[in-house]
Amino acid sequence: MGMRVVELDINWINSPFWRREFTIKNDKEIQLLKEYCSTIVVDLKASSKTSLAHLLKKSKTDATLTPDNEDNAHAVSRGDIVDKPLKKQKIDKKPLSAIERKIGFLAAPELLNRKEIQQIESHIALCVKEIKEVFTRISNGDTVSCVALSNAVERLTHDALNNAGSLLFLSQMKEKEQSLAEKSVNVSILTIAFAQYLQLDSRHIHVLGLGALLHDVGMLKVPDYLLTHPGPLNKAQKQAIEYHVTEGLSFVGLHDELSGVRELRDIIGNHHERYDGSGYPKGLKGDKIPYLSRILGITTTYEAMTRERFYSEASSPTQALARMYNWRSKLFDAELVQHFIKALGVYPPGSMVELEDNKVAVVTAINPENRTRPVIRILNKNNKNMAENSEDLDLMMPELAHIRITRTLEESDLAQLNAG
Repeated sequence: MGMRVVELDINWINSPFWRREFTIKNDKEIQLLKEYCSTIVVDLKASSKTSLAHLLKKSKTDATLTPDNEDNAHAVSRGDIVDKPLKKQKIDKKPLSAIERKIGFLAAPELLNRKEIQQIESHIALCVKEIKEVFTRISNGDTVSCVALSNAVERLTHDALNNAGSLLFLSQMKEKEQSLAEKSVNVSILTIAFAQYLQLDSRHIHVLGLGALLHDVGMLKVPDYLLTHPGPLNKAQKQAIEYHVTEGLSFVGLHDELSGVRELRDIIGNHHERYDGSGYPKGLKGDKIPYLSRILGITTTYEAMTRERFYSEASSPTQALARMYNWRSKLFDAELVQHFIKALGVYPPGSMVELEDNKVAVVTAINPENRTRPVIRILNKNNKNMAENSEDLDLMMPELAHIRITRTLEESDLAQLNAG
């Protein structure tokens, strides 16, 4: 205890520790290190002198073990001490996996310039325009070309791979009363990023993205008065809305390019099924629900809860994640929920947070090395719009160490701040 750990031989995703660097404080942390790691790297200069006493005693004549030595990084193996410094020692590393390179929500946030942001925004706008045109044709009873749907998925998949955090953040900066096309594109963005995080292969990511775009296409056949009905629905009204799943499957059946993809039919037909059997239309339970449908069930629920987060009807991202955590093993696959929460982090993109100086900021990206130090953007006084000339602030940067997040803000908090 007292040693400063600066490197583990496992990637951050598999680590039981929240931070990449930390000082060992108790026996529990030592046991976790023994359980998860074969080798760790310790910074002698940043470690307490008492924690190094046994090392110094073992190597009285070895000057490389003194904390004041120029080289202060040493490897410590399980049940053993490696006395050689790492200064010129080469460490063979396995090729980085897709998720370690840059995948999904945990893509290392690279602060974008305005031109790059505008390009992502234009891609989202183009996808919305294409999907609106497709949905208009469906409403008119016309068949559609699936090329536009496929192109939209490819475009969003490319953007998610290169900067999922920014894509997700921009998709969540949305207004009230969105069209079905806009909602569907937002769900597709969230689903593609999550699928990349789960390291699904390119084909299944594409099918999931396509399924996300079309998951509620059957809603185009639901009468408007039901979609805008105030208050609780009666049994007959609920059944009428639930029938949108069957309508969605009918649409798929009319197009050979879609009907031949079994997974797509499963995704659209089962995304409202719930782990405890309380969903519809079949009441499937547990693993009887297709895996891709379970993924979409999580992303559609999260998107729906956070859709209007600036209004009282919506949940904040952290509040939504807390609710979904409580629903694990009940409504959703517990393992997938845990992956989803870990992917989004402590402060998901779009979260509103209060800083120590009482300023309000919005989280724009996640830092994979420390989920408590995200990338933020300061808001102006009404706490809804970006401050003039505001820039992304990466809280992992040493010069921004003084900026501290004190809490996540809910809608009620924002209302009180604005009133003040």
